[in-house]
Amino acid sequence: MDLKKLLVVLCALVGLACGAGSSAAREQPAVAQPAPAQQPQPAHQPQGAVELGETVVLKAGDTTEVASKDVSIRFARLVSDSRCAEGMVCVWEGEAVVELTLAEPGRGERTTAEVASTGRGGRQSVEFAACRVDLVAVSSGGDQVTLRVSKA
Repeated sequence: MDLKKLLVVLCALVGLACGAGSSAAREQPAVAQPAPAQQPQPAHQPQGAVELGETVVLKAGDTTEVASKDVSIRFARLVSDSRCAEGMVCVWEGEAVVELTLAEPGRGERTTAEVASTGRGGRQSVEFAACRVDLVAVSSGGDQVTLRVSKA
Protein backbone atom coordinates (compact mmCIF):
# COMPACT_ATOMS: atom_id res chain seq x y z
CA MET A 1 0.00 0.00 0.00
CA ASP A 2 1.20 3.48 -0.84
CA LEU A 3 2.48 5.48 2.19
CA LYS A 4 0.15 8.38 1.37
CA LYS A 5 -2.92 6.08 1.32
CA LEU A 6 -1.81 4.48 4.57
CA LEU A 7 -1.62 7.90 6.26
CA VAL A 8 -5.10 8.82 4.98
CA VAL A 9 -6.56 5.54 6.33
CA LEU A 10 -4.84 6.02 9.72
CA CYS A 11 -6.13 9.60 10.01
CA ALA A 12 -9.65 8.44 9.19
CA LEU A 13 -9.46 5.68 11.81
CA VAL A 14 -8.19 8.11 14.46
CA GLY A 15 -11.05 10.51 13.64
CA LEU A 16 -13.60 7.71 13.94
CA ALA A 17 -12.09 6.53 17.22
CA CYS A 18 -12.24 10.04 18.70
CA GLY A 19 -15.87 10.51 17.67
CA ALA A 20 -16.90 7.08 18.94
CA GLY A 21 -15.12 7.67 22.24
CA SER A 22 -17.05 10.85 23.04
CA SER A 23 -20.45 9.23 22.51
CA ALA A 24 -19.40 5.98 24.16
CA ALA A 25 -18.36 7.91 27.25
CA ARG A 26 -21.94 9.07 27.71
CA GLU A 27 -23.36 5.57 27.30
CA GLN A 28 -20.96 3.41 29.30
CA PRO A 29 -20.32 3.52 33.04
CA ALA A 30 -16.88 4.48 34.28
CA VAL A 31 -14.65 1.54 35.02
CA ALA A 32 -11.13 2.72 35.76
CA GLN A 33 -11.73 6.17 37.23
CA PRO A 34 -12.25 6.50 40.98
CA ALA A 35 -15.26 8.44 42.20
CA PRO A 36 -14.51 12.00 43.33
CA ALA A 37 -14.21 12.50 47.07
CA GLN A 38 -17.46 13.73 48.54
CA GLN A 39 -17.49 16.40 51.16
CA PRO A 40 -19.58 15.76 54.25
CA GLN A 41 -22.75 17.78 54.23
CA PRO A 42 -24.50 19.16 57.28
CA ALA A 43 -27.67 17.51 58.48
CA HIS A 44 -30.98 18.65 56.98
CA GLN A 45 -32.35 21.65 58.90
CA PRO A 46 -35.74 22.55 57.43
CA GLN A 47 -37.53 25.74 58.46
CA GLY A 48 -34.84 26.64 61.06
CA ALA A 49 -32.58 29.61 61.60
CA VAL A 50 -29.02 29.98 60.36
CA GLU A 51 -26.33 32.29 61.72
CA LEU A 52 -24.10 34.39 59.46
CA GLY A 53 -21.08 32.31 58.42
CA GLU A 54 -22.94 29.00 58.68
CA THR A 55 -24.21 26.58 56.07
CA VAL A 56 -27.73 25.24 55.87
CA VAL A 57 -29.26 22.37 53.90
CA LEU A 58 -32.70 22.98 52.40
CA LYS A 59 -35.01 20.67 50.51
CA ALA A 60 -37.14 22.09 47.70
CA GLY A 61 -39.85 24.27 49.26
CA ASP A 62 -38.03 24.69 52.61
CA THR A 63 -37.32 28.10 54.11
CA THR A 64 -34.72 29.21 56.63
CA GLU A 65 -34.39 32.48 58.54
CA VAL A 66 -31.12 34.37 59.03
CA ALA A 67 -30.98 34.65 62.84
CA SER A 68 -29.39 38.10 63.16
CA LYS A 69 -31.25 39.64 60.19
CA ASP A 70 -34.86 40.06 59.11
CA VAL A 71 -34.20 37.83 56.08
CA SER A 72 -35.67 34.52 54.94
CA ILE A 73 -34.27 32.24 52.24
CA ARG A 74 -36.43 29.69 50.41
CA PHE A 75 -35.20 26.99 48.02
CA ALA A 76 -37.95 27.43 45.42
CA ARG A 77 -36.98 24.91 42.75
CA LEU A 78 -34.37 23.30 40.53
CA VAL A 79 -34.32 25.32 37.30
CA SER A 80 -31.98 23.14 35.25
CA ASP A 81 -29.45 20.36 35.73
CA SER A 82 -26.90 19.41 33.07
CA ARG A 83 -24.50 17.68 35.46
CA CYS A 84 -22.91 14.38 34.56
CA ALA A 85 -24.95 11.45 35.86
CA GLU A 86 -23.42 9.40 38.65
CA GLY A 87 -21.18 6.61 37.34
CA MET A 88 -20.73 8.24 33.94
CA VAL A 89 -17.58 9.69 32.40
CA CYS A 90 -18.21 13.14 30.92
CA VAL A 91 -16.09 15.72 29.18
CA TRP A 92 -17.69 18.55 31.22
CA GLU A 93 -18.99 18.35 34.79
CA GLY A 94 -22.20 20.19 33.89
CA GLU A 95 -24.09 22.65 36.04
CA ALA A 96 -27.17 22.82 38.24
CA VAL A 97 -29.15 26.06 38.49
CA VAL A 98 -31.56 26.64 41.37
CA GLU A 99 -34.04 29.39 42.16
CA LEU A 100 -33.99 31.02 45.59
CA THR A 101 -36.59 33.40 47.00
CA LEU A 102 -35.17 35.95 49.43
CA ALA A 103 -37.42 38.12 51.56
CA GLU A 104 -37.12 40.84 54.15
CA PRO A 105 -40.63 40.75 55.68
CA GLY A 106 -40.13 43.77 57.95
CA ARG A 107 -39.54 46.02 54.95
CA GLY A 108 -41.83 44.17 52.55
CA GLU A 109 -38.92 43.43 50.20
CA ARG A 110 -38.79 40.19 48.20
CA THR A 111 -36.78 38.92 45.24
CA THR A 112 -36.00 35.73 43.37
CA ALA A 113 -32.57 34.83 42.10
CA GLU A 114 -31.07 31.98 40.12
CA VAL A 115 -27.71 30.67 41.31
CA ALA A 116 -25.52 28.09 39.62
CA SER A 117 -23.32 25.30 40.94
CA THR A 118 -20.39 26.55 38.83
CA GLY A 119 -19.44 30.01 37.68
CA ARG A 120 -19.59 29.06 34.00
CA GLY A 121 -23.23 29.70 33.18
CA GLY A 122 -24.35 31.96 35.99
CA ARG A 123 -23.53 33.44 39.32
CA GLN A 124 -22.83 31.23 42.34
CA SER A 125 -24.06 33.72 44.94
CA VAL A 126 -26.63 36.43 45.49
CA GLU A 127 -26.62 39.46 47.80
CA PHE A 128 -29.79 40.70 49.47
CA ALA A 129 -30.38 42.95 52.51
CA ALA A 130 -26.70 42.93 53.58
CA CYS A 131 -26.55 39.12 53.32
CA ARG A 132 -24.62 37.03 50.83
CA VAL A 133 -25.94 33.57 49.96
CA ASP A 134 -23.52 31.18 48.24
CA LEU A 135 -24.59 27.94 46.60
CA VAL A 136 -22.22 25.34 48.04
CA ALA A 137 -23.73 22.12 46.66
CA VAL A 138 -26.77 20.62 44.96
CA SER A 139 -27.72 17.01 45.69
CA SER A 140 -27.45 14.50 42.84
CA GLY A 141 -31.24 14.46 42.47
CA GLY A 142 -31.49 18.24 42.64
CA ASP A 143 -33.99 18.12 45.50
CA GLN A 144 -31.64 19.52 48.16
CA VAL A 145 -29.19 22.42 48.31
CA THR A 146 -26.44 23.45 50.70
CA LEU A 147 -26.16 27.22 51.15
CA ARG A 148 -23.63 29.35 53.03
CA VAL A 149 -24.97 32.60 54.46
CA SER A 150 -22.55 35.42 55.28
CA LYS A 151 -22.40 39.18 55.64
CA ALA A 152 -22.33 40.98 52.29
